[in-house]
Amino acid sequence: MYFNRPAFISHFSELGKRTQAWLRDEKTCPALSEAVQKSMAENTWFTVENIKYALAAIASDMLDGQRLQEWLAGCPVAKSAKQAGVIMAGNIPLVGFHDFLCVLASGHSFTGKLSHKDAFLLPALAGILAGIHPGWRSRIAFSETLPVKGMDFFIATGSDNSAHYFETIAAAMRASGGGRSLIRRNRRSVAVLRGDETGEELNGLADDLFGYFGWGCRNVSLLYVPEGYCWQPLAAVLSARQTLLQHAGYANNYRYQKALHTLENKPFQDVSVALLREDASLHAPPAVVHYRYYAAIGDALASIGQQRGQIQCVVGRAMNCDNFCTFGHAQRPSLHDYADGVDTMKWLTGNE
Repeated sequence: MYFNRPAFISHFSELGKRTQAWLRDEKTCPALSEAVQKSMAENTWFTVENIKYALAAIASDMLDGQRLQEWLAGCPVAKSAKQAGVIMAGNIPLVGFHDFLCVLASGHSFTGKLSHKDAFLLPALAGILAGIHPGWRSRIAFSETLPVKGMDFFIATGSDNSAHYFETIAAAMRASGGGRSLIRRNRRSVAVLRGDETGEELNGLADDLFGYFGWGCRNVSLLYVPEGYCWQPLAAVLSARQTLLQHAGYANNYRYQKALHTLENKPFQDVSVALLREDASLHAPPAVVHYRYYAAIGDALASIGQQRGQIQCVVGRAMNCDNFCTFGHAQRPSLHDYADGVDTMKWLTGNE
């Protein structure tokens, strides 16, 4: 299949339209319905609401024809088609879709190794894409193991522990004549509050905290709050998210953390669905939200700057910092929101 960018935009925008059609009426695509059911059976954290949220975000924010055109207007095309191997995480539904999109948008072929936690959704979307144009079948493959030989690019996303394993794969690929590697490790996100947030902003923050039950690297795990912060408005908004406790896994985590903090005499605020704990660490356990106080907004931004390599995005009002997004949009990344701040399109075309 000869790569043609206008055709790419046409095909992927059609994929977005068919995904939106399925969201309105699941009978329009039985294969996608089956993938959703299999995903829910395999991974209990993948609720139908969360899967549909991910599909809706992708369809509207990444597969809109106008947005694709604007995004690709500033992106180069690879001089020659090459092979890209991608190991995907499975912490939230379709977390690796942007990598999938970038590989194909740059003119390369995609071979993906999927997490067993999210093994059905992306192949279903790829199947829809092949139905739009059969030429995509020769550009997309899924494999239980990535071949060491023949890969020109290697992208892997996972935990700090799995990154060591990814490094060995990257080294083997280089030894066999392969190309560059892009390995992503653990990251978390933060929010900066000023103390006068509106109810709408606080509700957006609740989405950033609890979307996908907090499992995403773009979920906020640490709040920066001003000294003397009044917790009552935020606590009221968070307490209203009682539907979280209808999920057995989340409810168990909440009860476990509450019991553990109580036994260890760790101070916390209980907001009925989560614990708020003063702790500067980015890595809060499930159902726990860390916070730290700041004297001036500049102090908060300085602290964030010192941890830049560990932070995926910064939520709040307009701020002069990297990877900023407004309240409620942490889990709605745009086409320009590249993971870990590395422009994947430039990286794939040899321009970064």
